[in-house]
Amino acid sequence: MTRIDIKDVLARTVNTVYGDLVTRRTGEAVRSGIEAMLHDDGETAIIDFGTVRLMDISCADEIVGKLLLQQGTARYFLLAGVHAAHEDALAPVLERHHLAVVAEDRTGALKLLGSLPEHARRAFRLLADSGPAELDEIATRLALAPDEARCALETLRQHRVVLETGGHYQALRCA
Repeated sequence: MTRIDIKDVLARTVNTVYGDLVTRRTGEAVRSGIEAMLHDDGETAIIDFGTVRLMDISCADEIVGKLLLQQGTARYFLLAGVHAAHEDALAPVLERHHLAVVAEDRTGALKLLGSLPEHARRAFRLLADSGPAELDEIATRLALAPDEARCALETLRQHRVVLETGGHYQALRCA
């Protein structure tokens, strides 16, 4: 896993000590800095927003939206240190681009951000709260038909917010 602290990238690319992400140009510079730090396809990149005080929608679009659109099929992304103000900027970006991402707040709780169907959200919440599970267990615990559970899990897998290994599904997380 590659962990990237946004404030460090901001200091290197925009030459500022402040932790605010405003203006599209700032977002472009930070995204370019992040892209330069990414190595192997398939790796999980943790983008740490914990030191960011403010982020506007244009920066959310440049950093998260475009990063997921350009590299989201080659790797997994997890946003760490996300708080409500960040979510307010991220929500319209994720909705507009039909994207989803896992966010971990400062307490370590996982949250699924973006536009996904309710059955996929329920499946993600189960995996985030209870840990890895197989399709049949997920279907039973959520009272879904196996085909509905499979569809929910496939949606989550396509959005790269869950991992599937040998028939076991698990929520993407930092550790």
